Amino acid sequence: MSRPFIYLAGPIYGCTEGEAKNWRADFAAKLAQHCITGISPLRCEPIVGERYDVAYADPCFGDPKSILAKNFLDLRRCDMTLAYFPAPPEHAELEALIADMEKWTSDVNRDHIATLKRISKKAPQRSIGTIGELSWAYALQKPCVVVTDDPLVKSHPFTAIQPSWPILSTLDDALRLIVGIYGGYAGGKNV
Repeated sequence: MSRPFIYLAGPIYGCTEGEAKNWRADFAAKLAQHCITGISPLRCEPIVGERYDVAYADPCFGDPKSILAKNFLDLRRCDMTLAYFPAPPEHAELEALIADMEKWTSDVNRDHIATLKRISKKAPQRSIGTIGELSWAYALQKPCVVVTDDPLVKSHPFTAIQPSWPILSTLDDALRLIVGIYGGYAGGKNV
């Protein structure tokens, strides 16, 4: 059997190069220790500017149609998709602010805390493309695992129904699952 390939879907748009690539490089290196290959949707897309945008002036790799065609090709060829939906940094900042406010609050401030909680639940998500990739995997009947610490993503119908396994909380859990599923095929123990 050939080496398994795992498509690494996750945040790109609005991310710095490190935010978009570091987790993928780390995860792919851990997979490689088990003879499993991680495929990054950024494998041939350079960053233009300080943050990734939805398009840039390159008809081969920067045009939205080119980006989607390449990503669909990669996902279709892979054995499994990992869809990573970390909570946006704004969520963590708001949650920390709310926790601090709850320590020293008065009855007057309870309304402000409730407002902050409501706002934190409406914060924009950066992984819109990852939802599309999750849906592609589902439509192609490819196994898919979702990792998120974001309560909004956990409760969304697309992320709750389309993955092949229950939603996981950490990339370490996903690594354990993927190695457990594909490790034997890649030359590891399978008995």
